[in-house]
Amino acid sequence: VLIPRNTLASASMASRASLAGAFPARLSARPRRASRGGASGASRVRLAPRAAVDPERDTILVTGCKERVAQCAVDQLSKNERSAGTTVKVCLPPSCYVGVKNPLNAMAKDLLYPDRPMIDCLSALDAVECVDQSDVAYAQVLASATGIIIANEYAPDVLEETKAVLAAVAAGKCPNLKRLVLLSHIGVCRRDVDPWKFMNRKTKVGTGVIGVEAKDGGAPLDKWFEAENLVRVAAGDVSIADDGSVPNGAGENLVNAAELKPGALTYTIVRVGDLRGNGPTSVTYGDAMLTLVDNAFDVRMQDIEMEEGDQFEGFTKRLSTAVVMNRMLTSTQNRVLNKTFSLISTGPVDRERRKGWDVAKGRSPPPLTDTVVDEEIAPKEEEQGEVEGAPAPVPT
Repeated sequence: VLIPRNTLASASMASRASLAGAFPARLSARPRRASRGGASGASRVRLAPRAAVDPERDTILVTGCKERVAQCAVDQLSKNERSAGTTVKVCLPPSCYVGVKNPLNAMAKDLLYPDRPMIDCLSALDAVECVDQSDVAYAQVLASATGIIIANEYAPDVLEETKAVLAAVAAGKCPNLKRLVLLSHIGVCRRDVDPWKFMNRKTKVGTGVIGVEAKDGGAPLDKWFEAENLVRVAAGDVSIADDGSVPNGAGENLVNAAELKPGALTYTIVRVGDLRGNGPTSVTYGDAMLTLVDNAFDVRMQDIEMEEGDQFEGFTKRLSTAVVMNRMLTSTQNRVLNKTFSLISTGPVDRERRKGWDVAKGRSPPPLTDTVVDEEIAPKEEEQGEVEGAPAPVPT
């Protein structure tokens, strides 16, 4: 007897439906880890991603934009689907707008502006505007800011910028500010052990200069640590001790995200290792910055590892740092609020993921996806807790 195929197909579908009703699918405690080599499930319906950033409402300030991390952060904020279209203000010091004499032609009357290519390149990005921090209009920029990323790469600049921002907050000049993301360094809670102890040695600046009094310098980890505590106190948290502990032996982060008042200032601190890599060539404005070592690092070290607190030793890719800091700003998860994370780059990745990329020729590896960052900050299996019950028998 011949049975039509459509009859068999409908019968098969009916049997599968009955089995699915009788045996519901198991729910996993943690979603399956996606492949970092590329996107999967292209045929699925794509939903609009949720984000804590609203292009019609929010304004994001990024400081330290003379350095590569901040430039990468601005570039990715403009291109990421969770923040695209949001107004981004590039905060630049007055020195970026000051001309210098032509060093190659002493007779030239026209001044040169070394930072103009960088300013033009960043200004060409969608919804991005460069702002002189010494200008009167900068006060209006602070008043409209709802999120600030302090991405200065050097410790003295981080501390100075943090003090300036928090002073404006205390003076009521940032009434709309809700989120602050700070770039810090791994080792701030391990300054008494090597190699951090050697890295944090104190020096004198200006010695041997006639008419100039020597000033205290060095100790970069002390400055990063001070900036962290200033942010914690401004957000209603408490300062941590040198070893990362807090009063009464509580955890490092005391403020419970569920108890935060609506509109309260929240922060996330991202501690990184020594920075490497050049980032995307779309914001590269000088061939001298494209070193061979950083080119190789961009291609080989495409993955990351993150943990809470002061963890790890190693290097961190600049582009990955920018993506993680942006994700801390756009994430809707409470687990990132008032938290401190350590971030390093891992690798080398397999040969297939390295093929075809050459930063010096304008072919940069793609940035991390938000999904990868979310997986790294998700609770690990050992952190999810175990079901209470009778103690396991001890073998004798």
